[in-house]
Amino acid sequence: MVKCLVVDDVELTRMTTEHILKDLGIEAVLTKNTHEAQAAIVKGDISAVFLDCFIGAENGLDVLKYIRSTHGNLPVVMFSGVEAGNTKSEAKKLGANDFLDKPTTKEKIEGALQRLGLIS
Repeated sequence: MVKCLVVDDVELTRMTTEHILKDLGIEAVLTKNTHEAQAAIVKGDISAVFLDCFIGAENGLDVLKYIRSTHGNLPVVMFSGVEAGNTKSEAKKLGANDFLDKPTTKEKIEGALQRLGLIS
């Protein structure tokens, strides 16, 4: 079964993304900060990560760097609700597989999962 980690400090975004993933038959693991995200990644069994660029005062790009250094091939989809032009290009340079603008929708998440080859 596909299992996605959702990392966002906003509870509504975590819950909405979880609901969409469940509708797509995908298990969701929800975390609200970088520490929880790293612990979930270390625990393993994650197929992909949906990662907010700005996790409160923390930076999602730091989590992306951590993932690339420790779990190199783990797919990462970054998302942001603020204008993220420089962040988007930096995320791509650091190895983000995809980038979605918030608000998240079923179509955006489904498209990202299809591009990653996790669903058809």
